[in-house]
Amino acid sequence: MESNIKIISIKFAGGRFFVLFSGRDKGIPISEDLVHRYRLKEGITFTAPQVAQLEHEAELAECERVVVRLLGMREHSIGELRTKLIRRKFDKEAIQTVVNAYIQKGLLDDAHFAMLTAQSLLARNPVGRSYLTAYLQKKQVSREIAVQTVDLLLGESDETELAMQSLRRRWRTYRQFEVETARTKAYTYLGRRGIGYSAAKAAFDRLLSEETKDNDR
Repeated sequence: MESNIKIISIKFAGGRFFVLFSGRDKGIPISEDLVHRYRLKEGITFTAPQVAQLEHEAELAECERVVVRLLGMREHSIGELRTKLIRRKFDKEAIQTVVNAYIQKGLLDDAHFAMLTAQSLLARNPVGRSYLTAYLQKKQVSREIAVQTVDLLLGESDETELAMQSLRRRWRTYRQFEVETARTKAYTYLGRRGIGYSAAKAAFDRLLSEETKDNDR
């Protein structure tokens, strides 16, 4: 009967309480707040609807706990966060509720995430527009936001200049090879980073010319 659903045990581990109900093989992770709010203790009984409500609130609390931990580690796009919560097998309704709450608080913002992510990548190594757009989309940012972000950051940037900035970081390595071998490796590298052939050629030729002039001094 509904009134015979009893709490068999309450154990604390890993910062959470685990409440085991009669007829269950596994305890439900419950936050300290819920334990106090429901005045949970061993031996008390619940109706089935009460247990269902407690499970629902516990799911929301646990989902939010994971969200806080993930966002504390680094920024996430909305899509990234949803994917991770789905992998942890949270209920779809709980995921939607928690994610929406964080969006409304301004703690989840794809435009902000895209800007930070793109700036970080460009600081490490300049890339072309196509590479940067695809990189943001892999982070589960919409194409619209990805394109807007790239436009804001690169604008009318000279692709040859971007290619030179990127190639300078590897120039010493490439110049260990014969010129044409170095050229092929440079074109391949820049191509993978979304830099077109003409910009890659211009950048390589300029750097080679600079080196030649330095050697002639």
